[in-house]
Amino acid sequence: MPRALQSVLIWTQRQWFVPAMHRRYGDTFTINAEPTGYGVVLRDPADLRTIFRGDPDVFHAGEGNALLAPIVGRRSVLTMDAPEHVVERRRMLPPFHGERIAQAIELMVEETEREVARWPVDRDFELLPRMQELTLNIIVRVVLGVDEDDRAQAVGAALRRVLTIRLRNMLLWLWPGLQRLRPWTKVVRDMDRADELLYAEIERRRADPGRAGRPDVLSMLLDGDPDPELVRDELVTLLVAGHETTAVALSWTFERLLRHPGALAKVRAGLDDPRDPYRAAVAKEALRLRPVILNNARRLTRPVELAGCVMPAGTLLIPSIIGIHTDPKIWGPNAAEFRPERWLADDPPTYAWIPFGGGARRCLGATFALTEIDAVLRTVLRRIDLRADRPRDESRRMHHITLVPSRGARVRVAAG
Repeated sequence: MPRALQSVLIWTQRQWFVPAMHRRYGDTFTINAEPTGYGVVLRDPADLRTIFRGDPDVFHAGEGNALLAPIVGRRSVLTMDAPEHVVERRRMLPPFHGERIAQAIELMVEETEREVARWPVDRDFELLPRMQELTLNIIVRVVLGVDEDDRAQAVGAALRRVLTIRLRNMLLWLWPGLQRLRPWTKVVRDMDRADELLYAEIERRRADPGRAGRPDVLSMLLDGDPDPELVRDELVTLLVAGHETTAVALSWTFERLLRHPGALAKVRAGLDDPRDPYRAAVAKEALRLRPVILNNARRLTRPVELAGCVMPAGTLLIPSIIGIHTDPKIWGPNAAEFRPERWLADDPPTYAWIPFGGGARRCLGATFALTEIDAVLRTVLRRIDLRADRPRDESRRMHHITLVPSRGARVRVAAG
């Protein structure tokens, strides 16, 4: 297949292309697409275990995330590789301990109630943009600790323009020389404005004598007096990871749940339980069938034996998230069905469910994201009668690097 055609299919139809390739070639196949070149897609759990648990000096994930460097920075935990990555990840772990996340639930509920109060009644609307607004408000408060409405709105507006993943922004990331041309000059101005506000927040917090008692992530990241550029990259990384992807995950969770009346009834029955296991199962099942990010690549620095072959140095290894999430050998003949009950029995094999990646590079905010999905789901369903706009499933559409509902997860708030 020509490289140009593979590139188009990978970037616009990956949700169909990858499963089709698995059906034709099995667990492992190669691709050749822009901008990464040759890569090997792997689905077998044993191979994924090797990738995720392998020596980080050999399996470079930072190189696999190089596309994000222009926005998150070269000192981001996403773009670093060992040994720098180990040090940086350890520095960023404390804000994501269970106790810290639990303290944020009240804030999540508060922001969700404010958002739901603005939704129209008896009129269809797209849920995805509302979830994007909500998750941005939550992450700005949790990460930056900005509580004043005027400042929060200014910071949120600036960040929204640069954090929302658009083709125009991605082209600039790929070809920095475009920054001298329209419309990319505006993208550069937006990024500069967002950085200006972030650096202002960093200096404001650094000068705060009460910083040690504050619960926000920024205050914790300033321990040890790191340089502002490092803190900026850390903040943008968390804002990127906690905004768009969580919004899409929430949209898919509602899209799946609202089209399965039996599951919805069980969730409603457990709304008084803050730790209802069935509600948690719904989120996991939605992420299994509708993973937000379909790429979690590693680039080899040395030859490695994998899938019965010796992969040379420089090979890009691509764990097949959508492939392993729907593999009947793992999930059974009903692998394509939305069945939250499967999560109430035994856990799936290790690395059979990887929406947050795995190993030493597993998403730092995975527990935070699942907690946020649970808090938003519970709050929305306790406040309103939310329904899908029609019985038919929304199809999956690639929106640059995320897999989104094709119609924006259209819903309706029922009157009464």
